[in-house]
Amino acid sequence: MDLERMTRAELAAYERAMGAWIVESGGVFWRRVRPLFYRPLLPFEPLDLDSVKPPPQARWGAWQCAVTDPERANGSLAFLMFRNAPAYQLERLDRKRRWEVRAAARHFTIRPLTLPEELQRAYDVFVEFQQRTGYRYRADRVDPRRYAAWAQEVFRHRGARVLGAFEGAQLRAIGILHALVDTLIYATFFAAEQALQRHVASLMLHVVRQMAAGLAGVQRIYAGLRKHGPDATVDQFYLLRGAEVVVQPAYCWVHPVMAWCLRQFRPELLRRLLGEAPESAPQLGVKATTGTSPLRKQ
Repeated sequence: MDLERMTRAELAAYERAMGAWIVESGGVFWRRVRPLFYRPLLPFEPLDLDSVKPPPQARWGAWQCAVTDPERANGSLAFLMFRNAPAYQLERLDRKRRWEVRAAARHFTIRPLTLPEELQRAYDVFVEFQQRTGYRYRADRVDPRRYAAWAQEVFRHRGARVLGAFEGAQLRAIGILHALVDTLIYATFFAAEQALQRHVASLMLHVVRQMAAGLAGVQRIYAGLRKHGPDATVDQFYLLRGAEVVVQPAYCWVHPVMAWCLRQFRPELLRRLLGEAPESAPQLGVKATTGTSPLRKQ
């Protein structure tokens, strides 16, 4: 399976179409993570603080980015990454993970979707996913009309690859990928509960890693920011299958009024953003970096 590379501007346009609040400032695309709080669209790419121009919308709130100079950091950002993507082989996984992939392959076939109508067939799977997880981002897509509009929008953008997991004629899981320079972004995954019990997530990840290994120039797979609190257990799926938590020095600016509010109502969040809390105990796959790039080929 081939995959067209997206430019940063194309990825920004795609994310806007998906419902994200994206602004450009100083040649960098920024995502509004929360009201008045911004991070770069590609948070794993370190920036030179001397040239950073945060969005004007953040002047009453906060902004955070990974930095090229660790001496100027006041915190950190942690990412889930599969490094050295070209070297992936199923045989290098542990016995249980290999069994999961092979067991799932007896039930499911992964193949690319090429039409919005095919993605629309996964509407019931998406609704079940929303009801099961309570995931609130773009929960409006449980409306069939909004889901259909989303499916149409996905296919309007060059460089979005949609994978479907089929059990016979039934579409049971969806994965969406983007390739950008040397990085494959594993952006979206949802599946029916029964399919998860048959390890469809392991099979989908296996196919994604195979794709990355076969794409010239791709060195890593980005699976998202490291989660905190109860949601951190979700990351274990990736960590047990070869992902690493890569820690990058970061700088966070917080408006004094916003800092006061956070100190009163979300002190743990403020401590984490400003690096005032000690690092938690080491976890599986954690690697700290202090250079100008959070990841290098191993």
